[in-house]
This record gives sequence, C-alpha cells and structure tokens, in this order.
Amino acid sequence: MSKKKLSAISYQLAASYRTKILFLFALCSLLSALCIGCGGPSAPTLSSIHAMAIEYNQNATKAAEKGDYEKALDYYMEALRINQSVENTEGIAIGLINLAVIYQKQGNISEAQKLIDMVFLIPDISEDIKAEAAFEKARLLLKEKELSKAKEWVNKSMALNKGIREGSRWNLLGRIALMEDNYAEALTAANTALKLNSGNKQRAEEANSMRLIAEIKALTDKFEESREAYMKALDIDKESGDSKKIASDLKGLGDISLKYGRLQDAVNFYIRAYTVSRTAGDMEGALKAAGSLADAYRKSGDDKKAEEILKTNMPLDKKK
Repeated sequence: MSKKKLSAISYQLAASYRTKILFLFALCSLLSALCIGCGGPSAPTLSSIHAMAIEYNQNATKAAEKGDYEKALDYYMEALRINQSVENTEGIAIGLINLAVIYQKQGNISEAQKLIDMVFLIPDISEDIKAEAAFEKARLLLKEKELSKAKEWVNKSMALNKGIREGSRWNLLGRIALMEDNYAEALTAANTALKLNSGNKQRAEEANSMRLIAEIKALTDKFEESREAYMKALDIDKESGDSKKIASDLKGLGDISLKYGRLQDAVNFYIRAYTVSRTAGDMEGALKAAGSLADAYRKSGDDKKAEEILKTNMPLDKKK
C-alpha cells in the first residue's frame, strides 16, 4: 500500500472523528468500491463478515511473519474496511493498531504514530485495546529515543490493563532502562518480565526477556550468563518457528563470542544467522549477519575473506 494512500486515509479518519460525522465513513471513499452488502444475490450475515475480517487478519499476520509487509498492509486494510462496514469499533481500533505495527516495522514511525493516535479518538473501546494502543505508542516513542515519554506510556498501558500481557510491558521498561545505561534497573525489569511471561505462558515474550537479559549480561562482562540466556531464547524461538528471532539470537551469540575473542565461534554463529535469514527471505537480516561475519574475519586477520563476504552479498542490499 502506498504512503500517499494511507496518509489520505489517516487524514480522512481523523477528520471524521474530530467533527463527529458518521463514524469512520470517510474511509469508504478512499477504499475500493467492493462494499459489503452493496450488491449480489444476498448480503453476508454479521457473523460471516466477522469471519472474513478474522481471515484477512490471519493472512496479514502470516505475511508479516515472512517479512512481506506490503502484503500484510493490504490484508490488514481489507480487514479494517470490513470492520468499518459494520461499524465494529473494536475491530477498527485493532485494525489501526495492526497497521501501526507494520508501519513501525517498515520504519515509517510518523505514519504509525498517526494511526495509534486515532485509536484514542474512538469511543467505547475496551481497556484492553486502549492498553495495547498505549503500549504501541510507547514502542514508537522508544524508536524516536523519547525515553521518558516512552516510560510514561508503558505505565499508562499497565494502568489501563495488565492481564497476561504485563510481561511485555516490563520487557519494554527494561529496554528503556538499558538505553538509559541503567543496567541494574534494566535487569530487575527483565527478570520481572521473565517471571510474568513464564507464568502466563507467553513464550514469545519469555524469549524477549531472555534476550534482554543476555544483552545486559554482555554489557556487564558476564559472558557465560549472557551466552546461557541467548541459548534459552534460541530454544524458545526455534519452538515457535520465528526465523527473525532465531537469526537475532544467533547474531547475539556471535556478537558476544566476538567481544570475548572467540573468533571461530563468532564466525560459526554469524554463518548460521546468515543462513537462517537468507533462507527465510529476510535480506536485511542476511546483510547484517554478513557484515558481522566480515568483521569477524577482519579481526582474525583475514581481510581477503572479509572483502569476499561483502562483495558476494552486495546484491542483497538491492533486494531489501
């Protein structure tokens, strides 16, 4: 989906809320003319419409997991259109959050912020959804390095609703503290997150907690503890089949091996990270792993091999 199209949609949605005109109907004029119930032999029932929206959201999630963010945007927009057609306010709010997450992944922070801000203009949505929107706003602020504001919005999210997602909030607080170079506070938050995520069976967030702990341990010169935490994160990510996270774990293991002079281990981990990213179609991840691999070869005194790696992977930069 083009940035111009989404910007136009964002503007029209915001205008609709601010003027209190028919809820989100401005979106229709900017989307395709495929209107639910506007023709054909029979209009779908409400339950079938909801099922269609769910299917589009599921397809979007699968596309995002593969790194196909443009396709994910298209699917999420279709789910949003369907929810708008039956004035399903909570479905619309979730749709805006989903779109914001994808735009954040693409690095389009300003567009993501507009979408999240619109969620808070929607009346009569649950505290759960408001909490998720506040959490995503915090993540966007962290990307912008607005650390104090990010912390404020994480706390707002927890005040609205903790639930089984509380561990993810503590992970983010830990990440903020780490960026503030407050390692003690970061570790306390990460351990709190780990306990909550483990207890709530939030495996993906449990892996995030372990990865955060690994980073903190590496920065405080605790190699073995860092390595152990990365290995635990890797096991969980393999269990869930998350290629991006698996590659991240392997690269982290490579980074700490390189830092502590274990060059051959670093090379092996970087090669594994590269292979996972490349075969998963994650060209950006493959490029990062290749760059780290070249750095490892350089530090081992093999400049020729380093240049060879970089030259071989130059075409990947065009595929990102």
